[in-house]
Amino acid sequence: MNNSNTNLDANKLLQAMQGALSSSNAKINQMTQVFDVTQNVLACDKFKTATLSLVSGLCDKYSAERVSLGWVKHDYVVLKALSHTDHFEKKMQVVRDLEGIMEEAYEQDAAIVYPAPEKNVLSIREHELYSTKYHTKYILTVPIHNGDEIIGIICCERNSQPFDDLNSEQIYLTSSLCAARLEELYNKSCWFGLRMVKKLRKILSKLLGIEHTWAKLFGILAIALVLFATLYPIPYRVSAPAILKTDKIIYTTAPFDGYIDTVFVKPGDVVYKGAPLLRLNQTELKLEEADLMAQEQDSRREIQKAQAAHQLAEMRIHQARLAQTQAKLKTVRYRLSMAVVAVTADSAVIIEGDLQKRIGAPVNQGTELFQMASIENIYVEINVPEQELRNVKLGTQGLLAIKSRPEYVYRFETQHISPTAEVKEQENTFAVRGEFVYQTPAWFRPGMTGIAKIFAGKRTLWWILSHQAIDYLRLKLWW
Repeated sequence: MNNSNTNLDANKLLQAMQGALSSSNAKINQMTQVFDVTQNVLACDKFKTATLSLVSGLCDKYSAERVSLGWVKHDYVVLKALSHTDHFEKKMQVVRDLEGIMEEAYEQDAAIVYPAPEKNVLSIREHELYSTKYHTKYILTVPIHNGDEIIGIICCERNSQPFDDLNSEQIYLTSSLCAARLEELYNKSCWFGLRMVKKLRKILSKLLGIEHTWAKLFGILAIALVLFATLYPIPYRVSAPAILKTDKIIYTTAPFDGYIDTVFVKPGDVVYKGAPLLRLNQTELKLEEADLMAQEQDSRREIQKAQAAHQLAEMRIHQARLAQTQAKLKTVRYRLSMAVVAVTADSAVIIEGDLQKRIGAPVNQGTELFQMASIENIYVEINVPEQELRNVKLGTQGLLAIKSRPEYVYRFETQHISPTAEVKEQENTFAVRGEFVYQTPAWFRPGMTGIAKIFAGKRTLWWILSHQAIDYLRLKLWW
């Protein structure tokens, strides 16, 4: 009993080993077929020869009536090779129909078997029409992948027996092994310009694809910024500090020696013609005036007495004294009229002369009391750095913003450039005078400061940002 069971187990083991060996031999034969076709294709050095070798080899290995290969070009499939056929007319109807069923597989990115198996979800309309029209019983259409991209389609036609999954896998494996070589030979067969276009298209497809979206977006923005900065010109304006000035400066001096009695204004006040600025003490002048008036009366009485006594010489003497007294009186009264110092300009602003703390102090005739600037004919003086002077031209316009009211800007036109430089903040600057294009507002005052921007044509953003540094390097590194 034990011997019979042992023999039975040995027979089963032997049969299992024979089956496994048969299966292994079958797989080896299948792989041998794949490698034979692949080896022949890889040995070819031209695209047409390689495609013809591929379709003819598949036709022979899988007993097909016809095997054709289509190449994907601009999302369309173009027939490139027919098994055992060196030349064919591209306008033939069968060629167009073959391209139609290939495009059906290309659009679905899947291998299509006709007749379709059960639970098929793929569209096979073109295959069905082709089978009916050309009486082809069995069709297998397989995409050729090179990486993630479909580069071609293989279509196999057979009437003897249907294509099974093993046939589909082997043909797909064969085409995949040959895909890289076929694409390389196809690219070499194209003229130089087309090869460059394809490389560019491949680069752009990677750049504009859906992968690494944020990195690509920032890269595109960076490239756009560089192109904008180096190619697109934008208005350039020379920026420099500015101050409001006027040519009409009025100096008020003391009319005679005296003492300050009353001060009516202070720096910053706006004054108009005839308005009092300061009054000098009049006490001594009034006393002197009273004394001279008394002397005048005495002289008149003495003249009358001499006239009554017919003393001609005495009368002449007293007349001379009267004239002298009247001259002195006239001088005193003139000083009294000048004791109140008034404004002589139509409108001005006090810029110097804070005398409120000097009431009672003595002043000499001709001493400067106030310095006033006329509010009329105000212009702007821009202190342009020496490095930017070459970008400023006479007759160009600019805009001025005052610190006290920076929300408004005022247009001016350059009229004069000072021929000499001034050192301000350890930098050479040239004074550029600008006349306002429109009427200036009433609140403008000489001495107000702000920022002026003078139009200097159009420059690229790169030039605007780098020209000062480049000029500095040129100045330091020249030889």
